[in-house]
Amino acid sequence: MRRPTHLLLLLPCCLAAQSTTFDDGRLDPSWFGPAVIFQPSKVLGFQWLKPGLALQGRSLSLRAWEPAAWLVGRRSAKDRDFLQRVESSLPVDLEKGLRRGLKGALPVSTMGGDLRLVARVVDAEGVGDDYMAMGSFGLSFDVKLVEGDTGELLGAFHGTLRGLSEAAIALHYAKWCEDLGRLLAGAAISPVPAKSIQAALVPAALAPATPALTAPVPLASTPGAPAPAQARPVFDLEGALRRIEGLKQDGLLSEEEYQSLRRKATDKAK
Repeated sequence: MRRPTHLLLLLPCCLAAQSTTFDDGRLDPSWFGPAVIFQPSKVLGFQWLKPGLALQGRSLSLRAWEPAAWLVGRRSAKDRDFLQRVESSLPVDLEKGLRRGLKGALPVSTMGGDLRLVARVVDAEGVGDDYMAMGSFGLSFDVKLVEGDTGELLGAFHGTLRGLSEAAIALHYAKWCEDLGRLLAGAAISPVPAKSIQAALVPAALAPATPALTAPVPLASTPGAPAPAQARPVFDLEGALRRIEGLKQDGLLSEEEYQSLRRKATDKAK
């Protein structure tokens, strides 16, 4: 069945309208720029990275947060009070979480750096302070990574966090910031060929054994007597799996390489 031509002509308009209503209107792509095509993320909410982004040798400067945008309209007093209580801790906790996630892959400072990280709150929801108050807390925010000298957009991120208490929001936010650090660390670490990783870091017991040159073993004095059994070296499976897990967490192994090495280690231990 052919669709009417006028419906096909309306399709681009519908898609354009949809792009402005991410996260129930809390995400405004225009703040980031026209290059952004957001993708949903189970970890960060929504994200975009410039294709081929490489941050080796760069440094990150955390800028002061912009004033709250309130994209879904001015909230009530309880919502504004909630934001007022937490907004001073947002830049501090962002820096702490980034440092945990980056693990030194990218220097972080509030004073200077050739990359800038800019952020703002776009919505907040609080709960009344009387004992009958019901509901949950919510916090929505935007973060973008830009070139310090040109302002070119390198990364765009949007998160909405919900919890039954302010403490729960704080925990979710700390985790979100750490996850952002891990993502940026992946772009700041120089790629290492998979073969080099396996040769340098995989336990030697996993590599094919090279026969050792030994002196001839004298024949047993008693005809038909079996030769002494060679002691088989003990393979440290737990240690091997622990090292492989560390490589995966540091972003040095793909999921396929990770599973392959685990199978090899397990087979070697049998």
